[in-house]
Amino acid sequence: MNAYTHLSVLLATTLLLTGCSEKKDTTRPDAPPPAARSGKDDHDHEEGESHGKPEGDAHGDEGHEEVITLTPEAARSAGLELARAESKPLVNGISVPARITFTQGGVAKVASRVPGRIDTLAVSLGQKVKKGQVLGHLDSPELGQARADYLSAAIKARVAEANFRRESDLLAKGITSEREMREAESAFVTAQAERNAADGRLHALGMSDADIATLRANEHYSSRFPAVSPIAGTVVEIQGTVGQAVEPTTSLFTVADLSELWVLLDISESQLSRVRTGQSVELTVQALPGQRFTGQVSHIGDLVDEKTRTIPVRVVVANTEGALKPGMFAQAELATTSTLPQAPQETARLVVPREAVQTVGAKQVVFIPSGEHRFQPVEVRTGASSSREVEVLSGLEAGASVVAKGAFILKSELSKESMGEGHSH
Repeated sequence: MNAYTHLSVLLATTLLLTGCSEKKDTTRPDAPPPAARSGKDDHDHEEGESHGKPEGDAHGDEGHEEVITLTPEAARSAGLELARAESKPLVNGISVPARITFTQGGVAKVASRVPGRIDTLAVSLGQKVKKGQVLGHLDSPELGQARADYLSAAIKARVAEANFRRESDLLAKGITSEREMREAESAFVTAQAERNAADGRLHALGMSDADIATLRANEHYSSRFPAVSPIAGTVVEIQGTVGQAVEPTTSLFTVADLSELWVLLDISESQLSRVRTGQSVELTVQALPGQRFTGQVSHIGDLVDEKTRTIPVRVVVANTEGALKPGMFAQAELATTSTLPQAPQETARLVVPREAVQTVGAKQVVFIPSGEHRFQPVEVRTGASSSREVEVLSGLEAGASVVAKGAFILKSELSKESMGEGHSH
C-alpha cells in the first residue's frame, strides 16, 4: 500500500468515527460534575475502577462518557424522580402489606330507632357535617303515638298531683275524710307510674331529656323527628331515598372523620423485637403512585395468631388532604436502624435509595442529571444495604442528585445504546 492509499484509509476512518460521535450529544464535559466524584484524588483508584465511567462505550474513545437523552414525551412517561445522596444511619426497614380503615371513634352509622318513612334528606354525599347536625327527617306513626301517650300521662299525673294536694289540705282542715285523701294519693301514684313508663318509652325511641322537656312544655306532639350526626365528619354513605320505609335495623347515613385513619398490618413474631410504639412508618398505595404517607405505630397487639405466627400492629396516619380511603390496600415500611454486624454502633453512611443503583454489566451505576432530560451514568462502589437504601463507598458525594424512581428505564436506554441501537454507523 502506498502513502496516498494509506492516508486515504486513515482519513476515511477518521471521518467515520467523527460521524458516529456527532450522533451522540458530546457537548457535555468528559468528567462528571463535582458532586458525582468521590472525595479521593482522581489517580487514587483501586485497580479495575473506571473513574465513574460505565462500560459499554461503543467507540472506546478515552475520556468519552455516555449521556442518555430522553425526549420530553419519554421523560414524562418515565415518571423519573430524583433523590439526594445523604449521610445518615442506614435504614433497615420491615416491609409488609397493610389495609387502611377508620379509627375506632371515627365512623358512625345513623339509623332510625323506630319504624317509619324518610321524610327529607338534608345532606349530600361528601358533605362535611358538625356533631349534632341534622342529616334528614323521618316520619314515624309509632313515635307520634308514643309522644301522645306521654303527654296524656303527664297531664293525668299533673291533675292527680293537684287533686292529692287539695285533699291533703282539706283533711288538715277537717273538711274531707281520710279515705278520700288516700284515694287521691293512690290515683296520683298510679298516674306518676304511667307518666314514667311513657317517659321511658320515649327514651327507648331515641328522645333525650331535653327533647322530652320541650314536648312537655309545648304540649304538642308530631310524628316527625330528625336524624342527627353523632360526630363531626364527612357523609360517606346515604342509604335511602325520600319516602322509603325504614326499620330500626336500617342504616340511613354513615358519617366518618377521615382526617385521621388507621393502618392495620401483621408483623411476624421474629420481627417483633424491631417494632415499638411511636415508630415511624412509611406507606405507599398502588392507587397513588409516587406518593408516600407517614404514620406512627400506635398499638402492638398482645396476642400471637397461632396459625400465621403474626402479631397485629396498628398505625395512625394523618389524612388531612383526604387522599387515603378506608378499604385501600397499602405497603407499609417500618423504619428501623441497621443491625448489620459490621456496624453494631450505627454511624452515618452515605446512602441512596436502593432503586437508584442499577447493575450494568459487572458494574453498579447511578444516573445523575446533566441537563434538561439528560442523564449521565456514574459508576459507584457500594457497601452495606437494607431493604430501602444502599451505602455508597465511592463515586458520589453527599448532596449529589441521583435518579431514584425510573432509574431502571435509564438503564434500559443505556443498554440499547451499548448494543448499537443508539448509533448509526
